[in-house]
Amino acid sequence: MKHAVALGLLVAFFTTAKGSSDLPLPQKEDVLPDNRALTLKFNLKPGEQYFFSSATKQNITQSFMGQQMATTQDILSEYIYDIQSVQNGITAINVTFSRIKMDTDVAGMQRITFDSENPEASSNELSAISNLVGKSFQMYINEEGNVEKVEGLADIIDAAGGQQAELLKQSFGDSSMILSMNQMTNIYPANQVEIGDSWVKAFTGPIAGMMQSEATSTFVLSKTEGNVATLTVAGQMNFSKLQNGGNPMLQGAEFKLKGTQEGTLQVDVESGLPIQTNLKQDIGGDIEIQGMQIPMSIVSDITITGKKL
Repeated sequence: MKHAVALGLLVAFFTTAKGSSDLPLPQKEDVLPDNRALTLKFNLKPGEQYFFSSATKQNITQSFMGQQMATTQDILSEYIYDIQSVQNGITAINVTFSRIKMDTDVAGMQRITFDSENPEASSNELSAISNLVGKSFQMYINEEGNVEKVEGLADIIDAAGGQQAELLKQSFGDSSMILSMNQMTNIYPANQVEIGDSWVKAFTGPIAGMMQSEATSTFVLSKTEGNVATLTVAGQMNFSKLQNGGNPMLQGAEFKLKGTQEGTLQVDVESGLPIQTNLKQDIGGDIEIQGMQIPMSIVSDITITGKKL
């Protein structure tokens, strides 16, 4: 989720600088009672394969030198998860970039696009993303859904070489990817829960070499239907200057952005698979670059789906 914020900001700054589930329904005898205490955890099994898709529709508004600039952006990221092993509650996953697509319209004056299914027609500014598609890295997730580490991603990025590697590192480096994937899976409670119970998850880390992100989300088990649990989530987000940030376009920039996030999640009780997540993010504030205040708002609608292949 935070990945969408970071990519949106990268496009905005670049422009300023230049001028459902396919899971089968449970059989009747398998349906569990709706008033039970649930153990919700990340419980995908070795040998299984899953498809994850994250789609973001984003509206970015910023004021620059007395003029307002409206940017619309659609971002699609698709991944294949191959579950490798589970040891001591840690699930090892081989994650493959299946597809990445971006379509950005900057105030009707400039359009920047990328689609890994048609890279030849993509904008040069985003062509480096082609280096990721079809490549795989290792990810390790505990039972509460926390991504503990990734391996092999840096090698993929370094292989791109030169400026392309630097661009990819900003948006797809280890820290950014861990934060992004945590937002997808770090949703599970530490203990059994019943309907009406709540638990809190906190996230913090750098985004795209641009800023420091801090988010706190409260989850509530709102209902169960058969083997599907529905959660609601409401959270607060804050973004501040990243000390020793690596993005050369933003040296000396100060970030004062904050916002809210709310939505619903449907989770398969047995496997913990997040079947569908629908979120609304509303972020606002300003950024100061070389003494110039740039008010900005980012409104995002995010849909994340997961299914077993």
